[in-house]
Amino acid sequence: MMHAIDHFLASYGLIVVYLGVIIEGDSVLLAAGFLAHQGVMNPYGVFLAAFAGSVTADQIFYYIGRYAADARIVRRQTARPVFARVLELIHRRRVLFILSFRFIYGVRTISPIAIGIAGVSPWLYTPLNIVAAAIWAALVTAIGYFFGQLIETYAGRLHHAEHKLLVALAIALVSLVVLHFARNAWIRRQAARGTDKA
Repeated sequence: MMHAIDHFLASYGLIVVYLGVIIEGDSVLLAAGFLAHQGVMNPYGVFLAAFAGSVTADQIFYYIGRYAADARIVRRQTARPVFARVLELIHRRRVLFILSFRFIYGVRTISPIAIGIAGVSPWLYTPLNIVAAAIWAALVTAIGYFFGQLIETYAGRLHHAEHKLLVALAIALVSLVVLHFARNAWIRRQAARGTDKA
């Protein structure tokens, strides 16, 4: 069992990180950072896979918003109550928003679509998106790595691959729940601001 897990992570771990970041960025990357601390994955490889996945997803969503505004995925996002607030933030502080939207959980998909719809030039968006993706990937990988150090300090070194994987899954699950509540709180706050302005 242990050999199979080690073999899978060694062979496909970075692919899982790349695809996982596209689907659910923060939770997957925190778990991968923890596994990097445990020696299961290479931390630089984790960073590069996360960076590539983040840039890929956000560039695709940006161009979908810019050139395919009638697509179903775009209509579904523009129908969300928070979309108008995101557009407002883009028009007010476009550079700051592009650099920071990855850190606002709950608008990761909607933001690059909104940036494309807002008409932000690809010559502005792309370099800022690359810088922001690098900062995000480095920071979240480091936080996951720190979790590994913290767990080792208080619970001792994990020696079995299945134990490391279980802890990584627990980190991903807990972070997903926490980020879900944080997202809902942010959305409620933005909706309240929109109501106040109205």
